[in-house]
Amino acid sequence: MTLLNAREMLHKVAPLLLDAGHHFKYVKDLATLQQLNAGVHGYSQIGKCLVVYLPDPQASFLGVLKKALGQYRDQCPAVPCSRPFGGRLPLFYRFGAYVGSTLVLGGREVVDDRSSLARAVPEGVTDALAGFTEPEAEDPDVRRFLRRYPAFRALAQQGKCGVFHAMDATAATLQQVVLKAGYHRGQVQPDGTDGCDLLRREIACYRLLAERGLDRMAPALLDTLDVPRKVALVLEYVDGPNFLHHKLNGRLRPRHLEQAWLLLERFHAEGVYLGDAKLANFLVDVRADEGEGEGEDERVRVVDLEGAGTIGDHAPPIRTFFISPEPEDPRHSDLAHFLVSVLYPYDQAGKSWANRRVDLHACLEREPADDAEAWALERLRVLLDEVPPPP
Repeated sequence: MTLLNAREMLHKVAPLLLDAGHHFKYVKDLATLQQLNAGVHGYSQIGKCLVVYLPDPQASFLGVLKKALGQYRDQCPAVPCSRPFGGRLPLFYRFGAYVGSTLVLGGREVVDDRSSLARAVPEGVTDALAGFTEPEAEDPDVRRFLRRYPAFRALAQQGKCGVFHAMDATAATLQQVVLKAGYHRGQVQPDGTDGCDLLRREIACYRLLAERGLDRMAPALLDTLDVPRKVALVLEYVDGPNFLHHKLNGRLRPRHLEQAWLLLERFHAEGVYLGDAKLANFLVDVRADEGEGEGEDERVRVVDLEGAGTIGDHAPPIRTFFISPEPEDPRHSDLAHFLVSVLYPYDQAGKSWANRRVDLHACLEREPADDAEAWALERLRVLLDEVPPPP
């Protein structure tokens, strides 16, 4: 389900499940649904908005269910670690434990692996649902693109997109690249845009940087794919950690923050805002950053431009933190979000980052934990003095 159709789908499907006597569960509210489809609760949980426990496949029930879901074809995200019924229906399945986290197969107990597509039908289980599925044709353009840029490691998986460490198979020598794929109907926003729309925006932003002489401040855009239901881009691979990695490992220094600040000011001077300005989106190129010295020749580059754009245009609601007060000027907003990403208590937030709402004035009351936080607090004081109060 998505924010746009969740209530309608539930009202349509729930009576069918109750009549059939099947146990089922569903997401309790739209806020949780939004988090689930964004991947906040784990990549494997995306799309699992209504789960039915089916004791055995019945052609009559599955036929009625498919018919009820027919109007939602191609309208919902894919469930990453489950098998599709096909026909672009919002219907997927896997075999697993009804209670607990293990299965008994062939007389032995095995872990119920819910994060692997290969284990959606565990070895030793007869797939009783295979006969109810429809094969989907593979797009030859997508197949050629993925063969040219085979991925060998996932760097990040979210509801809207996946980022992969890949290579260019056509290069004469090893050429590492970053492959980013937008997911159709992934992380659908209230305005109906999805992961593919966000990636199209990001591609446009990389081209905008080139037009305004800012392209060296980001990885080079090497290739793109834009076909129905599939959007991807290929970027230069930057071999280095991001600033969040430095922060979590106690290596973030004021000199790093100064470089990011100067980069943001350069963007703003050219009429471009970053949108989601956070530590994780600034990379240090290790080919230039050697050790812990002053690093005069080190190079910092910015990534993840889904929320970037020209100052004055409509910005998408892509944010890691929800700050108060939120500056109206996107330049002030960039700077405020960057400072919050330095000050945020990651060690207290846990893996889910469930509470990412930050009061800027409350931040000023805390004691800095290190030189980087002291730098950020001083900048935040100055920034809040410059930002006009909301009307």
